Amino acid sequence: MKKVFRSALPLNPIRFILSGLLFFLFMAFSRFSFAVELDPYPVLDFSRDDFSISMFREERPSFYWVNIGVPDIFFNGVQQTSFTPNPIVYSVRSIEYGVQVKGWVNDQAQLRMTVPYEANAIVDPSGNTHNVEKVGDIEIAGTYLITGQKEKGSFLGVDGRFRLPTGTNPFDLAYPLLSTGKGASEEAFGLVMAEELGGFSFFQSIHYEKTQPITLNSSNSLLGAGVFQWPDNLEAEGRVEWLVYHRAERYVSIYYDFSMRASGLMEFNHQALTYGQYINPSGQGFQTTDRLFFSTGGLVVKVDPDFSAEGRITSFPFEPVSLAKYRPDSGLLFSLSLIFRPL
Repeated sequence: MKKVFRSALPLNPIRFILSGLLFFLFMAFSRFSFAVELDPYPVLDFSRDDFSISMFREERPSFYWVNIGVPDIFFNGVQQTSFTPNPIVYSVRSIEYGVQVKGWVNDQAQLRMTVPYEANAIVDPSGNTHNVEKVGDIEIAGTYLITGQKEKGSFLGVDGRFRLPTGTNPFDLAYPLLSTGKGASEEAFGLVMAEELGGFSFFQSIHYEKTQPITLNSSNSLLGAGVFQWPDNLEAEGRVEWLVYHRAERYVSIYYDFSMRASGLMEFNHQALTYGQYINPSGQGFQTTDRLFFSTGGLVVKVDPDFSAEGRITSFPFEPVSLAKYRPDSGLLFSLSLIFRPL
């Protein structure tokens, strides 16, 4: 959760050089790929800034895609380099980057808009590379505080988001894993809350997510004619942040975030489809529902009133010992966000 500390410090010209350099590196290393957007964008934390613009970038290798919840049939025609009982690995190159704008209408209401751009690439079994470069599914969201205010202190609020199907439709592509969207609109609503105690802050959220059905005609080579339905999701997040250093308008904080997503049935013509590449080492078990955990550690550095940088590393998936289940692969995701406050 971002902190806001006000001071009359003059603008520092070094900040403009630093932000320009970081932005150049940010864009230079973003010429990779990404595909179907199934998770919230990597800027999940609640912001108390009056107005901010965030540019984000997140790497998502093969282990992300075999766990995240796309239909197993989406991997047809993608080169597989490792099989069970070893980690399941496909030739998928993935990085998402985009822009998110946040602003407060008043002390209780915040609006957000996120625009991703995705350049996607897979390798087929013959060694040929296939690419798609398009805008992803644009998200419009808002939070209304029932109790508390944005400036400081604890709060409880209602939160909702709507994702437009502005990206490509996976069922219109020869290789659906290249899609920059889900092919249908998506809605989510829930509660957000936070508490502050000294240099610590605590943030929690819970959301229910629903995606509209997709009607396919007989020309669809993947499933044929019928109605496809993405699973409904229940998402929960808990986050603790510690303000390590604070002087005037500058601060450094570290945080830990633990998230869960419970997913229901994915269906075609009311028949369950398998997803998550769930085949245990004995060759048994096909998954039609899922409960996914992931664990994130991050660092936020506020350079001056107008600029912050945030880096985060996510263990994906992260299976608590008492709830552990077989996963086809796992690893670390890296995200970078640059936050500007022009007003």
